[in-house]
Amino acid sequence: MTLSASRLASLVRTDVRLQSRYGFYAVYIVVTLAFALGLRRAPDAELGRFVTLVVLGDPALLGFYFVGALVLFEKAEGVLDALVTSPVRASEYLLSKVLSLTLLAVVATFVVVLGAVGTAFDPLVLLVGVLLTVPLYVLVGFVAVARFDTINAYFMTALAYMTVLTLPMLGLLGLYETPLFYLFPVQASIVLVRAAFDPTTTTMLAYGVGYSLVATAIAWVFAHRAFVRHVVRDDGGAGASKPRPWTAATRPGVGRLAGRRRRRGPVESMVLADLKRWGTDPLLVYIGLSPLLIAVVARFGYPAAAASLSGRVDLLAYADVAVAFVAAFAPATFGFVAGFLVLEDRDQGLVAAFRTTPLTGRGYLLYRELSVVVLSAVAGAVAVPLAGLVAVPPAVLAVACAVSALWAAVTSLLLGSLASNSVEGVAVSKVLGLLVMVPLFGLLAVPEPWQYLFGVFPPFWTIKLFVVGVASGTTAEFVTLAVAGVFAHLVVAGVLARRFLARPD
Repeated sequence: MTLSASRLASLVRTDVRLQSRYGFYAVYIVVTLAFALGLRRAPDAELGRFVTLVVLGDPALLGFYFVGALVLFEKAEGVLDALVTSPVRASEYLLSKVLSLTLLAVVATFVVVLGAVGTAFDPLVLLVGVLLTVPLYVLVGFVAVARFDTINAYFMTALAYMTVLTLPMLGLLGLYETPLFYLFPVQASIVLVRAAFDPTTTTMLAYGVGYSLVATAIAWVFAHRAFVRHVVRDDGGAGASKPRPWTAATRPGVGRLAGRRRRRGPVESMVLADLKRWGTDPLLVYIGLSPLLIAVVARFGYPAAAASLSGRVDLLAYADVAVAFVAAFAPATFGFVAGFLVLEDRDQGLVAAFRTTPLTGRGYLLYRELSVVVLSAVAGAVAVPLAGLVAVPPAVLAVACAVSALWAAVTSLLLGSLASNSVEGVAVSKVLGLLVMVPLFGLLAVPEPWQYLFGVFPPFWTIKLFVVGVASGTTAEFVTLAVAGVFAHLVVAGVLARRFLARPD
């Protein structure tokens, strides 16, 4: 059957409404404005490089993650089951996702670029670059998500896909160059987008357009096959039997869990369940080790990057900030995962079930947040010495990592209290990076005392704490910053916890 323009238009309208309802557009208003303002501080000589990095690292990339969230939502709601028996074709479904997410990416890209550089770019080349990049990401994202039913299961594959896809970004950053990058489709996107700011040869433009078209065509074939296999034929896809919502009265698993809690106690039972979860889930194993992996990368990669960029920026002068990043990686990552585990529990009705057990909703939340904070503090305290970028006194390390770990609770609560489900969680997660990058920008670009205005963002205090602690030790200023950091985190966490507990789960 050929494409139906009316069905396609209806699907696109539905997708746009769904994306708007779940906050995709609202989030990108904030994200694009923040990027535009941040890029205005970039040096003129490197502006094209930085804008290209931002465009390809966020607006153009949004299709990969958003299509994953949308597909998982449609599976959970039975939308894909219904599509199989409707006149809608696989090509119409895929094209609708491509068109709607490309529209969002184009708008976001031009807002960022116009805000950052004004009209000093070639709009046609930029438009072509985005139009040939976003569909590729969307289609690859569909291939990655098609066989999964939960967002946590999808994330592991997504990480693998994105690691491979974005390797040419190392060349864009000036960290590592090799002709082999031209075999990656993203290199073609880099050529096209950067050409909008720094003109290139006709040969390179032809490579960018031609290779992008070929890569997108191949991705379309694989996406169409994934739709047929995992949706139409139901090989472990959307039509697979789905668990009934969890309730204390009707779901056997919860009954057994409650019984075990009466013998062991609620906290002990949750600890054992989480240990089993973190020990058997490949994604959680990888995430548990990721702070150490980042520390190893920083130990060897940061000096190499500093040497590579020595003619443009003195990275060694910012080693204390890099240490703060290493310490903050664990709470940001663990809090992100804990937040999505909470959303998954909510999607399955498990949070509502806990409210009817002796643990109660408050006990469930307290356990989740305390466990992720302790885990983050320990991981940070191990990762910072492993990175070895600067000498950090033991007292400074202990206090700074403890304060930094509180961000894990805030991150988890942001997702759990502001998002109703995993789809909204993906939208909310786009803001989490800004909550760290904005105070980092304030600390680096704004002089004292004005930079303290960025203290409304809790991560500001963690970064400042490391900078002061590495330079001066446990001085009165360090203690004051630590107290302010604890206060800032607890205030935000308290507000979000009340919102979470007030939700009708």
